[in-house]
Amino acid sequence: MFRNSLVALLLVAIVLTVIPAQQSFAKENAPGQLLGTWKITHRSVDKAGTPCPFLPDSLEFFKDQTLIMSNLPGRFLPYKTELTAAETKAFEAKGFKGKNMLLVKPVLQMDWLSTPMVYSYSLTKDALSLTAQGWEPATFKRVK
Repeated sequence: MFRNSLVALLLVAIVLTVIPAQQSFAKENAPGQLLGTWKITHRSVDKAGTPCPFLPDSLEFFKDQTLIMSNLPGRFLPYKTELTAAETKAFEAKGFKGKNMLLVKPVLQMDWLSTPMVYSYSLTKDALSLTAQGWEPATFKRVK
C-alpha cells in the first residue's frame, strides 16, 4: 500500500514539473512574442569574417504577420512561424528537423514552400537567435 502511494506521489510530482516547463517553452516561442523591433548583437560570419548576407542588422515584426528587414528597407514582407504538416515535412527534409522555423516571402505571390528565406530561430523574452542554413546563429536584442 505504501509503495503504491509513493509511486502515485512521484508520478504527480513529475507531471507537475513537466507541464509548467512545457507551457514556459510554448510561451517563449509563441508567434506573438516576435512582435517589436530587434537589433543585432552578434553577427553571423563565415571563416573569413564575411557577414552573412541573409541576416539583417535589424528586424521589426508586426501584428499583421509582416516584417521589415534592414537589408530590404521599406518592404513589408509576409512571415510565418506556424507551419502546416506538409511544410514542416518539406523543411525537415532540407535539414530543419526539430527546429522552430521562420519563413519569409520576398515576393507576395510566392508559395511558402518555395521561399528561399528560411531561418531556424529560438526566442526568449528579449533575445532572438536566427540561423540561416549553413551559417552560425546571429543574435538580436529586443529594443521595443
